[in-house]
Amino acid sequence: MSVYKQLLGEDFERLHPMLQHRYHTAPGETFRAKGVMSTVKHGSSLLMPFYYAAPLMDFLFPEQGSNVPFDMMYETVDQGNGIVDMNWSRNFYFPKKTRAFNSTTRIDLNTNTAYDLLGKPAMMRSNLLLNVSKEGKLITRTNAQHLFGLVPLPSFFKGQAIVEDGYDDERGVYTVHATVFNDLLGTIMMYAGEFEEITE
Repeated sequence: MSVYKQLLGEDFERLHPMLQHRYHTAPGETFRAKGVMSTVKHGSSLLMPFYYAAPLMDFLFPEQGSNVPFDMMYETVDQGNGIVDMNWSRNFYFPKKTRAFNSTTRIDLNTNTAYDLLGKPAMMRSNLLLNVSKEGKLITRTNAQHLFGLVPLPSFFKGQAIVEDGYDDERGVYTVHATVFNDLLGTIMMYAGEFEEITE
C-alpha cells in the first residue's frame, strides 16, 4: 500500500488525482521532478551567520532570487518494523552557486505519525501534521521540534513551517509554496514554484 494512503487514511481520496499519483509511493519507489521557483527568499539579517553555516549540512542557504531552476527527488525506503523513510534531495541552481536542501521524512505506520529530519547530518527534527484542503491540496505543518533530534526547542526558537502542495490543471504542473517562520524573527525561508515529473 502507498505509505501516504495509509498515513492519510480516507483523506487520501480527497487529494487532487495528480497528487494521489505523486504520493502513491511505496517502499522501493522514486519520484523525480524539475521546475522553476518563482521566488526563493530568506528573512532577518540577524540570521545571516546561520544561513552561511547551514549549507555545510545541506540545510538552508544565504542565496535568494526569482525564477530559480531546481530539481528534486525522493526515494522511499523500508527501514523495517513499520518505519518508512522518504529521502528528499532538492537542488537550487542560482547563477553563481548550486545549493542543496535535503531532508528525510520518517513515517511510523504503527502510529500513523511522521516527522522530518532536516539536513545531512540531521540538525533538526520537526513533527508533521498533515491534512487535505477542500481544493484537494496537501497541507503540511510542523509541530514540536528537537535540535539534533534530542533537545526540545522552546516556542520562541522554533521555525514553524507550512507547505502547500497542489496541482494546476490548466497549466499541467505541480505547485508548491513553503514558508518557514519564527514568531519573533518573522520569515526564515520562503519558496514558491512549479514543477513537472521526470518519467524518463
